[in-house]
Amino acid sequence: MQTVSDAPSIAGPGHNLATVTEILKDRFADLMDEAEAIATRANNAKDGLEEGKVDTDDQSKLLIEIGLDASKLAAKLDKKRLETTQPLRDEVDETNEFFNTIGSRMKRVKSAFESLVGAYDTAKREAEKRAAAKAAEEAAAEAKRKLDEAAAAGHSIESEVILQEAARAEHRAQHLAGQALSAGTGPTRTDAGTVSQRTNWVFRIKDASKIDLNKLRPHIPIADIEKAIRAHIRANRDTVPLKGVEIYPDTKATFRS
Repeated sequence: MQTVSDAPSIAGPGHNLATVTEILKDRFADLMDEAEAIATRANNAKDGLEEGKVDTDDQSKLLIEIGLDASKLAAKLDKKRLETTQPLRDEVDETNEFFNTIGSRMKRVKSAFESLVGAYDTAKREAEKRAAAKAAEEAAAEAKRKLDEAAAAGHSIESEVILQEAARAEHRAQHLAGQALSAGTGPTRTDAGTVSQRTNWVFRIKDASKIDLNKLRPHIPIADIEKAIRAHIRANRDTVPLKGVEIYPDTKATFRS
């Protein structure tokens, strides 16, 4: 007859099989009973204390015994947990490795082609900028030539006509100058896809000893600061004070058989 422990670990939606929790409760009922027994002993021992304090050696001995039993069971549970989850963790690791291997290969393809296309696109954009700048320069020169021609004209009507041409040339030159400023900055659209340029500011550390940590303080998470403080205390205890930090001993009793 099938028991809860025989239920498959994987089941699809809508199944009537046992849940993981039910399976674990059945499979490790003995560990649950051990834990419940120790918890009962602990509660009884605590209830026997006056005002929650240990007053006698016998009371101390009893609490030590229960504490050691709890510690041993905790270690046993941790070992059993690792043994039980090892196949699951192995499966997760293998699954991640399988998909990551394929995904990493595709990412490398994309990254390599982005570099190749990026170099080509950058060259095209630079050429567009040069062409736009040249067109704007030529238009400005044409506008100046028209103005010089109008100034040299002897007839007022002829001069007026040339001035109108010069105004149009000046307007065109200004328009082309504006285009020159924005040339090669937008996305490049193709039938295959769109190529965009994105600039990220990066860094390299040249001399770690010269880094101004005060300027970085707003960007350092408090958890990282606490980690550095703990490392400092492990190395120096209270012999090297830290401004803004109180370093003090925290003594606790531990059980050992």
